[in-house]
Amino acid sequence: MSRRRATVLAALLLAGTAGCAQGREYAAPGDVCGVTVRPALLKPLLPPGESFEQGETREAGGDITGCGMEVDKRRELTFQASLVTADVDPLQVKSDSLLRAGNPRRADIGSDARIADSAAMAYGACTYKGEPRRYVVEVWVRTPPTDVDERREDLARFIAAYLPAAQEAAGCTS
Repeated sequence: MSRRRATVLAALLLAGTAGCAQGREYAAPGDVCGVTVRPALLKPLLPPGESFEQGETREAGGDITGCGMEVDKRRELTFQASLVTADVDPLQVKSDSLLRAGNPRRADIGSDARIADSAAMAYGACTYKGEPRRYVVEVWVRTPPTDVDERREDLARFIAAYLPAAQEAAGCTS
């Protein structure tokens, strides 16, 4: 094989591989941690790839539940939910993590929320088994955004829809 022909073949193979890596070969799921969501809200948070898996996660003590989403066997999104007493300020508890996620700003979602460059956290006041509680949801995105403002809007849309659905599924009523 001539050197020119080998170069052209290698370029074509690289172009084909790059094209595949940029596409989304999987469908966005219709649920997050068992809570129904519109795939259109989740799709902008997921990167291109060929394979997708969602798996449950559990933190120590079982007070925090959630799930992770992997694209091409790499964890891209992590979701957590927790039920805390009404006197706990979950945004204060996670303030350092939110700062590391990039410039958290207040959002008018639920009782209170913060949207950062690569994370969102919101909570709603509710009653659980007759006691006042706060139901907290978090989403953490691994891949840095190419457009920070767009990512923040995507995170805000997602968590605004997800919080009330997850809260209801957990049996924490308003």
